[in-house]
Formats: sequence, C-alpha cells, structure tokens
Amino acid sequence: MPGTVSKTDNFLKAIEKYAEEQRSKIQSEAEDFRERELNKAEEEGLREAYVLIQKKMTDIRTQIAADLSRAETASRRKTFVRRKQIEDEVFEKAAKKLEAYTKTDKYAKSLEKSAKDISKVLGADDVVLKVRKSDLAKKNKIVLAFGRKCEVEETNDIRIGGMIGVSKKLGILIDETLDSKLEAQREWFCDNSGLKVTE
Repeated sequence: MPGTVSKTDNFLKAIEKYAEEQRSKIQSEAEDFRERELNKAEEEGLREAYVLIQKKMTDIRTQIAADLSRAETASRRKTFVRRKQIEDEVFEKAAKKLEAYTKTDKYAKSLEKSAKDISKVLGADDVVLKVRKSDLAKKNKIVLAFGRKCEVEETNDIRIGGMIGVSKKLGILIDETLDSKLEAQREWFCDNSGLKVTE
C-alpha cells in the first residue's frame, strides 16, 4: 500500500500543480485583460478629454472674439459720438462768431455784395431775395445793390445770415447764406481736423 499512497500523493501533487498552473495562467490572463481594458479605458478617456478640451478651447476663443468685437464696437461708437460732439461744439462756436459778425457794418456790406453777385447770375425779372427777419431792415440797400427790380422777403430757412436768391422763371436758386457756407466747412473740418476714427 505504501506504493499506492505514493501514487495517490503523486497524482494529487500533479493535480495541485496543474491547478496551480491553471490558476496562475488564469490570474495572468485576467491581469492582462484587466490591464488591456484599463489601457483602453484610459486611451478612450484621454480621447474624450482631448475632444472636450478642444471644444472648450474653441468655445473660449469664440467668446473672447465676440467680447473683443463688442468692446471694439462700443469703443468705436464712443469715439464716433465724442468726435461728433467735438465737431458740433466747434461749429456751434463758429456759428456764434458768425452771428456776432451779422451785427457789424461789414456784414451789411457783404449782404449788398451778395445781392450784386446774385444779380449777375439771375437775369430774370421775377427774382426774390430771401433774408432773415432781422435783415429786412436793410431791404432798401439790398434792392439798390441788386440794381434792378426784385423782391426781398423774410425766410425762416436762414438761421445765421446771408441771403438766398430765387428765380422761378429760370428755375435757379442761389444760396449765399452764412449757414450753408459754414455747413460746407464740415467736410473740410472732418478731413483736416485730425479727428479721425480709424479701424
């Protein structure tokens, strides 16, 4: 029987050895499988994180560009408004100086000169010279300077001074007002004042 026990022991030892080898093999395969799955999950997680990061970066860039554009537009608008305020202030001061000029003798002479100049262009007999209400007091000198028959009428279209000559027969209007001359200076002022709004 001792031979049987030894055979049984050997058989049991062989089974245990085989079981141990199988267990080690299964553990190794399980560990390999687990590591592969972890690596796969990690790679997938990294890919998803990369995609998410790229999307977030794109969103941030888009937001920054939109914010910059809004800020630039607001700044440009503010600059335009300020430029217009400065322009209006300058022209309002110029208008006041011209209004003071209309109270001088030089202004009365300039009205007479305007009447002569209009007379040279408007040769019809239906000429109407339009002036401010306050200039109606100079009517006789204006008609005399015109040199022939004309009407002198009040108009509310002139704020500062000067005159407008009209001939319906000729279909011509000549604007010799200080208002239009001042307004004509706006373009020159914009071009030469240095108050530019640039991109």
